[in-house]
Amino acid sequence: MSSIQHTYRYLQPSALHDGSAPRLALATSDGQAHPHFFEGRLLQPRLIAELLAAVHLVVGSRFFTPPGMLERLLALADPVVTSGGGLLRFEGFSACCSAYIRADLLPDAYEGEVLGKGTTNVDFNAPMRAVLARVRDGADLHLSVGREALELRASDETIVERKVPLPVRWLRGMVEVQAYQAAMQPCFQVPALDLVRLLRSLPRAGTRRTPLWVAPASTGLASTTRPSEGAVRLTEAARLRVLEPLLPRARQVQVFADPRQQANAWVLDFGSARLTLALSSEVWRGFSGEGQALSALIQATGDGAALARVRAALNWQAALEPAALAAQIGGSTPQVGHALRVLGASGLVGFDVAAGHYFHRVLPFDLGMSEDLHPRLLDARALLNEGALEMVSSAPLQVDVSSGGVVHRVREMDGELQCTCPWFSRFQGLRGPCKHVLAASTLRPSHS
Repeated sequence: MSSIQHTYRYLQPSALHDGSAPRLALATSDGQAHPHFFEGRLLQPRLIAELLAAVHLVVGSRFFTPPGMLERLLALADPVVTSGGGLLRFEGFSACCSAYIRADLLPDAYEGEVLGKGTTNVDFNAPMRAVLARVRDGADLHLSVGREALELRASDETIVERKVPLPVRWLRGMVEVQAYQAAMQPCFQVPALDLVRLLRSLPRAGTRRTPLWVAPASTGLASTTRPSEGAVRLTEAARLRVLEPLLPRARQVQVFADPRQQANAWVLDFGSARLTLALSSEVWRGFSGEGQALSALIQATGDGAALARVRAALNWQAALEPAALAAQIGGSTPQVGHALRVLGASGLVGFDVAAGHYFHRVLPFDLGMSEDLHPRLLDARALLNEGALEMVSSAPLQVDVSSGGVVHRVREMDGELQCTCPWFSRFQGLRGPCKHVLAASTLRPSHS
């Protein structure tokens, strides 16, 4: 499996220290001058413990194993934690990359002080989850995110180092899932109890190959095997069952889906916190194999000045609003919106589907490698460098692309680019653009 070696250095493993005032210490690999992102007391300790346990559960799960491959629960990456704008976010992926989870702790979830801004990886181990399972609402739980949330042993300072093979597909999944979420639309909102009843009514097995369509009904949520208006497509209900232990505490559930039903997101609202679970349309279609971020990356140099200004304005904001950013940097809202899509595809921003905006965070890998993770993108750039494109028409756009001794025609139809190549014929754009469409898209007018 392709991977990137990234070395994490921890002063000690993460731990939840028992006592009269239990304290959760998350060891980070962050190297900033201030040792802490955050220090404070959690006001709903049991709820927060369950949210963090849910993140750990998804990161340690594999919902699909390719034929001929031994099942391995890989140490893909510890969850990513971001502090900024008064929020703490914990996000991660399942081993198969078909499920993405993020827990957002809002300002009402804690009493304390945000001492820094940034993103890091945390050492999230099984023993810590076992202790989290014993936390009760009466506990006085303090959360420390940073290197000072440590306990030195005896007179020796212990530094724990761990080399983690960071799979390329995990990194690709993180940039793809935000692209999907940015395109999602709200489908319905129901009381959390309705989702409890739905999950209890579904069979424990057999939903992997048979898609279900879930929609509100007079009795709550109902499922059917036929598509219906306003319904959300669901396969492998085991992924959704991750939410089941948390539903009794949730106020409501918001459900979102992209227009082509290739991904959906289930958001639990707890008042002081949110949990987002995004699922790909099939368990065998991990987000890492999609190509929704490619169009943004191929056009990253379309307006380099605007992109640079937006990037310079990033300061760990919990909400990045295009109109406000445009006024701040002196650009247009479309320019900023395009820049945010590019930055999302580069790992510099994520998307909060419940709030409807991007937020700043930096994934812990070499951002200069983001384009190298996408073979289609590299192939498209090669076609451009070879001069393989010939403009046939500009309105609507029609381009002939010479590739492998064959000329493929890229046409604009109803605002979308389509190609005559076998790859596009097979997927019809559901897995992102082909290399010919990517190359031809650079001939479209730039954002203004």
